[in-house]
Amino acid sequence: MQKLQLLSVYLILIVGCKTLPPTPTDASVDRTLRPRLIQQQIVSNSLTFETLQWRGQAQLERNGKRQKISLTTRLKHEEGIWLNGIVFIPLARVFITPTQLQFYEKINQQFAQIDYRELRELLDVSVSYTMLENILTGKALEARMLKRATLSYTKESYVWVSRRKGVEMQFVYDTAFRLIEQTIRNKQTTLRVSYGSYKKLDDQWIPEQLIISLLGDGSKDTLTLRAKHSQLNQSLTMPFVIPKGYKTIRIQ
Repeated sequence: MQKLQLLSVYLILIVGCKTLPPTPTDASVDRTLRPRLIQQQIVSNSLTFETLQWRGQAQLERNGKRQKISLTTRLKHEEGIWLNGIVFIPLARVFITPTQLQFYEKINQQFAQIDYRELRELLDVSVSYTMLENILTGKALEARMLKRATLSYTKESYVWVSRRKGVEMQFVYDTAFRLIEQTIRNKQTTLRVSYGSYKKLDDQWIPEQLIISLLGDGSKDTLTLRAKHSQLNQSLTMPFVIPKGYKTIRIQ
């Protein structure tokens, strides 16, 4: 259970408490399109950015209990993901970089730092910075797995499934080639990300409601991000300094 709690802390930006309907489209899937052309459409429709900022709410549901906080999320492409959570006072701050994940929380004056090798060992799931950034921006967790995936259809979606070394990934896209759900599972853990709706900004689609469910060890954690205000390619900062005197949290 502690493994699930760890990932929930780092992903408090992106998960949900109930399933939301995908952004509707008026079209049905085009079964005449070749798989390669569909993948080209997916790539060309993907969000490109230098910086991205959301302000909204995150809700964590665990063991039947819910906690809601106001959340600011900032991204610099391939550089960092910064999160600041507030209830009535500043509560916690998270900073994720390509080399490590860090956070501190103010109530108990504690902090943690962990690299991706340690995170993979703890979770028994391969996790990278690129995967986390892709989750937030509506992209496939692993582009290579999507490229090698097998295509099937529903009436309103393109479904891609890929399997490798005991890991299965599924990617579901709507008729506008927007990602509406992706799942990665092995024998122990399932991570499912759903995208409730999108907002168009500067002629690009940005996820506006994101849901992540993490299942394993007979438990389920869910978190929701509902963005109320988004900015694309604006100047931003990501300040992160662990306060003096804070105690290290040992993650096992």
